[in-house]
Amino acid sequence: MRHGSRLLRPRRGVCRSCARTHVLLPAFCVPRRRDGVEVIGAALLAAAGGEGHRTIAARLDRPPGTVRGWLRAFAARADPIRQCAVSCTVELSDADALPRRLASSPTVAALEALGCAARACRLRFGPRGSPWELTVALTGGLLHGTPSPG
Repeated sequence: MRHGSRLLRPRRGVCRSCARTHVLLPAFCVPRRRDGVEVIGAALLAAAGGEGHRTIAARLDRPPGTVRGWLRAFAARADPIRQCAVSCTVELSDADALPRRLASSPTVAALEALGCAARACRLRFGPRGSPWELTVALTGGLLHGTPSPG
């Protein structure tokens, strides 16, 4: 987590349609990542601002390879993440809520779209978790770009 560690014992749920069990994670968790969404989100914002992975890693007290992995995973999926966020924004609000200027990179465009989606969600349903937690819920994991089924 951003300010220390947190012990987590995830629950499991059984899917009625496929009869398989699935791990149920709270919104502050990013699937298949050890660090919380606030930490990964801070790294993504810093990278969008032009900082390098080593500088970000030192500030967040994480290994440089870990931060580089987050940034690469997000950059590789920036377009599907942006598309998912745009779809959510339009579904929850309207196209007028989307940014009107061109972003400097696909990563920045995806982050701006995620911000718009989180804002639209909060305006529609009220404050339910942090904006980063909303992005995990809306995108199915932040670094993956495909919404969870159901």
